[in-house]
Amino acid sequence: MRRTILAVGLGLALCSVATAGKKPHYGVFATINGKKLNAASYGTADPCVFGFYQATGGITFSAVECRGPRHRLPRRTYQQVVFACGALQPPATPPFEAACVSQVYTEGKIRRLGAFTQNVWAGSNSFELGPDNTPIEHSSVRLFIDSFDGTYVSGRFSGVFDMPQQPGTPTQAAISGEGHFDFPVRGVQ
Repeated sequence: MRRTILAVGLGLALCSVATAGKKPHYGVFATINGKKLNAASYGTADPCVFGFYQATGGITFSAVECRGPRHRLPRRTYQQVVFACGALQPPATPPFEAACVSQVYTEGKIRRLGAFTQNVWAGSNSFELGPDNTPIEHSSVRLFIDSFDGTYVSGRFSGVFDMPQQPGTPTQAAISGEGHFDFPVRGVQ
């Protein structure tokens, strides 16, 4: 009897230690330009991953790779994505595709004394009139909002950032497969 209780207690202790060391599953994750973006989110007050859901059918968010859960400062070598997306005629609830009017990807390196270097790419957009004279947007990066429960928004994005913002930067920063996001929003607008 004592051995059984001891074994169960030890098992529970080991399980809690194993889950305490787990990485958070909230954040923005992708492979862009051959580099893994791992911007973990630690709640609504996180300065590194934050966004706002728009009740009219859209989302605006920014995610940068930061060090650890306690001191949320950008890593010395970091990646960042920024999206401003909305649907022209969204359904009442997700899932739906949100056309992005602004999408930016940055690779940066912070050096001593605050000096830094960075490469920035933006996604291209174009508009045309559809058969019934409704505007249709085409974007090099596509974003899908899969769910929103009032606190957490989740979805995915794919495509290519095809407009380099500095001379000498490679012409494209492609997203390998699909990136995904799942984080608590700071508010609903």
